[in-house]
Amino acid sequence: MPTQPSVYCFEDETGKPLYIGKSVHPKSRLKQHLQQAKEARSKQKEFVNLAKWIRFYQVESEIESLLLEAKLIRLHQPFYNSMSKDDKSSTYIMVGNEDFPVVSLIRGGEIENFRSVYGPFRTRYEAEMVLKVARNIFKFCQNPPNNGVKRACFYYHIGKCDGACTGLVSKTKYRSKIGYLKRFLNGSSSGLLVSLEKKIRRLAKNEKYEEAEEVRKMYEAVKWATKTRHGLAEFLKDNQTPERAIRELKVMLSSYGIESSLERIEGYDVATTLQMDTVGAMVVFFLGTADKSSYRKFKLDGSNSDTEAMKQMLVRRTRRTDWPRPDLILVDGGRPQLSTALKLIKDVPVIGLAKKEELIVIFYEGKFIEIEMPRRSKGLQLLQQIRDEAHRFGTGYHKQVRDRRSLS
Repeated sequence: MPTQPSVYCFEDETGKPLYIGKSVHPKSRLKQHLQQAKEARSKQKEFVNLAKWIRFYQVESEIESLLLEAKLIRLHQPFYNSMSKDDKSSTYIMVGNEDFPVVSLIRGGEIENFRSVYGPFRTRYEAEMVLKVARNIFKFCQNPPNNGVKRACFYYHIGKCDGACTGLVSKTKYRSKIGYLKRFLNGSSSGLLVSLEKKIRRLAKNEKYEEAEEVRKMYEAVKWATKTRHGLAEFLKDNQTPERAIRELKVMLSSYGIESSLERIEGYDVATTLQMDTVGAMVVFFLGTADKSSYRKFKLDGSNSDTEAMKQMLVRRTRRTDWPRPDLILVDGGRPQLSTALKLIKDVPVIGLAKKEELIVIFYEGKFIEIEMPRRSKGLQLLQQIRDEAHRFGTGYHKQVRDRRSLS
């Protein structure tokens, strides 16, 4: 039986689905079904006894399993799923057919034929969390200007709406983005990734680099959300606080002339012992959450100083044009480290975080400025988390290099 996130389906002898469920640990979940089937009066007893087959659909994340489960239940309408809840009270995601389509939650009893509807979801909470993930990726608008009034919505202020509400996005471009959203909600993430990749290449070939970069960010976000093995609870835990943290950082940085979406933040640190076995570490936080698949290690010449080692690492980073472009770079240290980074990085905002006093160091109007944010600030805590993660990752690699040298 699968041990990774999966959607499973109990089928009768004709292949007709009796019950569809999902689990991050299918083997354990099926053991529960079999145990509960021993009880005298249980729904499990009925469909377990009727089932002749169990079909598995393996996925790579709980978010993807949630979308696929909803799609299969809507398609097959298994009898023992409908027994558990009245369909009229089930929660669905609805995408309207306006010029600027509205995305909202509705009950089963409110469904109309002309609307695009996705679900059912077991709880309203699950549906809300799917929308939360989708908004991070596609940045659809809360109040699109269908009534002619152009007014910035809440999500525009925190960087999760591209500005359809203010007239910054055309109807054609917005409907195209909603088309991608529909494919995502329909559980077609693999096909969506292929389409986005083709569009990136086409835009780059036509030298539309800004549009290509925008689509690339969407591609990376879809891939991260659906192809990273994490549970929905873990994802939500990681992404509730980052929203506030990113918002606080945006406000603080904008007051010093730094305007950035802060979607991809890269953190750098150097680890060494007596200038031996020097290594560098790059960590990546996407939408305020660690993206460990994008971490990178650097083996460095540490015969001079930490700042020279930092310089080596950043030079090698700038040469990797095939890696996604960051929206902010954070270096571990104060003025010396930041000064070194600023000489090499010209097209991306760079800041430092000094450990001793936890001061944010920025170069503004020709001089270095030290900023003290409240210790309870979520923005500061996010920077500390990135700095500490770079230190942990670098220290671990340094120990490996040192141990290998000792053994040899």
